[in-house]
Amino acid sequence: MFRLHIVRVIVLAFVCACAARSSHTDKRVSSFESGNGFTLVNLHPDNERGRLFAVNFQQAGLIPVCSEVEYLGIDDDSFKFRVVSTGRKYEYFNHKAAAEPFSDHLNRFFGAVCPREEIASLSDLDREGIRDGHAIKGMTRRGVILAMGHPPRHVNPDPNAPTLMYWRNRFNRVEIQFGGPDDRVTGMRD
Repeated sequence: MFRLHIVRVIVLAFVCACAARSSHTDKRVSSFESGNGFTLVNLHPDNERGRLFAVNFQQAGLIPVCSEVEYLGIDDDSFKFRVVSTGRKYEYFNHKAAAEPFSDHLNRFFGAVCPREEIASLSDLDREGIRDGHAIKGMTRRGVILAMGHPPRHVNPDPNAPTLMYWRNRFNRVEIQFGGPDDRVTGMRD
């Protein structure tokens, strides 16, 4: 009888833990299930295939920062959205290199309010790089993040390191080097 009681307690604890985990997961991803938001940084998709990756490959396409997007759904492996101005649909694939929960990752790239005022307060050089979607010598670190998106965490554990590494694809990368008293881009190396 005592064993049966212990088994019931263990099963009940397991069921409660699963329910709590499921409820927590649902709350984290529910903001990406449906609704609208904005890109918080430039995104660089593969336009031919309509896809992006959480490793933030610097592909040829450009979805500008502050683009309004419609959220079309999320699961563990991908997030689907549509750019409102173009009607173009994309799929954003999760990747272990994101080194964070997928919903946390997406919250750094998509949000309810775009950083228009912040962009307007940046230098002309920063705004040029943001508009063109790439780093320019002399840009601030924040300007680079807005222009190229957040660098992948698996190769950039310290976002304030003197060098940020971005991947163009699985085989090619670009390093953005920072320095000086005001931490601006001093060089770029492929």
